Amino acid sequence: MKSQLKLNEKRRLKRFSVRLKVYCQKTDALIGYAENLHIEGMMLVTKEPIKADQELQIWFGADKDEKRLNRIFLSTYKVWHSFTDDDERLYYSGLHFISPPGKVLDQIQSLIYEVSD
Repeated sequence: MKSQLKLNEKRRLKRFSVRLKVYCQKTDALIGYAENLHIEGMMLVTKEPIKADQELQIWFGADKDEKRLNRIFLSTYKVWHSFTDDDERLYYSGLHFISPPGKVLDQIQSLIYEVSD
């Protein structure tokens, strides 16, 4: 008999698959795409690495052309990273949300409900 490797999930929070554009608050420039989201953070995929040991201010949840009210504004901190070995390298970063206010948490939760349906 073949033995199968069992992986135990060690994450506290369920991740929800998303494909959200993530922008810089200061410049409105597209940083990359969130591929998963939970109430405390996200995994961000970028073409350039995210700098370590700095606060990154982002927004997501709407396109640039949509109303500013639909945007979710957050400060984040990179807690992990990895990258692909392909010719067109992609960088993956785990971002932790820094003390979001209750209203922002409600916006994130609403977005999670939308994508989980």
